[in-house]
Amino acid sequence: MTRIEKRGNIVIFNNEYVIKEEKDLKDLENYLNSRDYHGFIKVLERDEDKNKYPYIKNYSLNNNQLATDLASSLALLHNKTSYNKEVNNDKHKKIYDDLLGYINYLEEKYRSIISKIEYTDFPSPSEILYLSNYTKLTDCLGFCKRELEAWFNLVKNKNKERVSLIHGNVRLEHAIYNDQLYLTSWRHARFETPIVDLIDFYHNEWKNIEFSSVLEKYFDKCSLLPEEQKLFIINISLPLEPLFKDDEFANVITIRELFDYIYKTEQLIRPYYTVENKE
Repeated sequence: MTRIEKRGNIVIFNNEYVIKEEKDLKDLENYLNSRDYHGFIKVLERDEDKNKYPYIKNYSLNNNQLATDLASSLALLHNKTSYNKEVNNDKHKKIYDDLLGYINYLEEKYRSIISKIEYTDFPSPSEILYLSNYTKLTDCLGFCKRELEAWFNLVKNKNKERVSLIHGNVRLEHAIYNDQLYLTSWRHARFETPIVDLIDFYHNEWKNIEFSSVLEKYFDKCSLLPEEQKLFIINISLPLEPLFKDDEFANVITIRELFDYIYKTEQLIRPYYTVENKE
């Protein structure tokens, strides 16, 4: 009797093989093999819009260990596939304008929340929590603005940037540890600055893992250029946008998460702003 298990868009047959609806990844597989990167599960066969893979059991029991193994695999991927690409200043200016515009948008968003609370006779618990931590938001956005200016000064006269093949959707559920670390779900893979994978990884898993070990493992195998590191830090330092609901309990959780993210990220990046690292 065939035992069938569905998980999202994949179907597992008897824990022997997996069928997944996705685009043909043969060209990507050939490219990765040519670059001597093997952290992916090879396609057994292709049938119309589906790929057939061998079933590989995940033996990882610890998220933090899996995360550092994933960081090591990402560093290898980026190192094996990186090259320098010519760019003009228009790209850097667009990144600068987009980030500055988003920071200004967040500033206005946060100010509007304050203005609304000021007209409330009896603030709710979530509003009180927001008021008591509001200066942390303004400090965070001020830091992002200063770092953005510093980043633009680093890149405004550069006509090359490093790009590599990125996975494009890095999260723990897309990593399997068996005889080695395998990355799955490659449909968003493309050539881009490698920090995109690190930014996605942090945004997806900041609540679930201790990320300083991830960065240590990654930087041990793949160093970031000064402008890459600064742009990475800016992107992860941008605070979350609060989405309020009619449920006050949910709003308290939202505001708590907003400031938890800021404090956790501040602690993560602090070692990169010590006197030793500045020198």
